[in-house]
Amino acid sequence: MKKVFILKCFILIYFLTSMFLTAQIKSEYKDAKLLKGNYKQILYFNRNKKSFESSGDFFVASGYGICWFTKKPKESITVMGEKNISMILPNGEKKILSDSNNAMFSQIADTIKSIFTYDEKAINESFDKSEDENKNIIYTPKNDDLKKILNKIEIEISEEGYIERIRIYNKNGYTEYIMNILYAGNEITDNEKKYFE
Repeated sequence: MKKVFILKCFILIYFLTSMFLTAQIKSEYKDAKLLKGNYKQILYFNRNKKSFESSGDFFVASGYGICWFTKKPKESITVMGEKNISMILPNGEKKILSDSNNAMFSQIADTIKSIFTYDEKAINESFDKSEDENKNIIYTPKNDDLKKILNKIEIEISEEGYIERIRIYNKNGYTEYIMNILYAGNEITDNEKKYFE
């Protein structure tokens, strides 16, 4: 279960990296301090040709982190901030899944920092970027550590100018996110900040 949440965090980081750094993304999404929307996640496993689907809402708060509000099949909240990755269960209990003492978390945190500071150089150090025949963006990891986690990332841009679909391939199958951004703004409320405390 912990691996699934770490993979989920990597997926969102790469989704955001592309969203903030790709020229195809409209400035209203690139420059927003707060993005809100809903998502569907599909995990597909090559071994047994089965898939697992979850869905809910999310928000990205620049300078704070990311919150996933999973509604189906089971309610939970996953929070990825600068200090840790945690899960909040329906009863309010908070579990730390990974913290800044973990090397993998440090890599995630560095990537988040490069996203929110628009540090394209840091992203280009880890990934080669290309496009397929449908103008989807393809990221291929450069270093061996990332290659152990994923083979490639495919990103599809919506007509509205935000990332609509992302698919992360690894040796076991792939994880797909279908995103729908409903709000882009410049104010982060105290209610949104509280998740990162």
